[in-house]
Amino acid sequence: MAVDYTMYSGDSRQLNIEITDETGAPVDVSTSSAVVYAIFRRNGEQVISKTLGAGVVTDASVVTVELEPADTADLAGDTYLHECQLITVDDLVYTVLSGSIKVLRDHIE
Repeated sequence: MAVDYTMYSGDSRQLNIEITDETGAPVDVSTSSAVVYAIFRRNGEQVISKTLGAGVVTDASVVTVELEPADTADLAGDTYLHECQLITVDDLVYTVLSGSIKVLRDHIE
C-alpha cells in the first residue's frame, strides 16, 4: 500500500492537497460550500474529522488540512486510510483524495 503522508503521533502537520482536473489544470475550490477530511482505521472506524473552517481552509486550488498534536497523540503507530471530499456550490460531491497516511509512534513525552 503506497503511503501519501508520514508523520509522528502528537506532531503538528499541514497537509496541502492540490486539486486539479483530469488534464492536470488547477481547479478553483475556494468557493466550495463544504470540505471534509477524515482519517480512518483500516476497519472503517473514523478517528479524525476536519471540516471547512474547523481545521480545513481553501485557497485557489489548494485544500489545506491542519492536524494539531491532540488529533494524533493517541494514535498507535500504524497506517490509516484518509479521504478528502468537497461539495461545490452546485451541490456536486467530489472525492479529491483517497489513500493512506502512516502515523509513527512518537516516544518522547
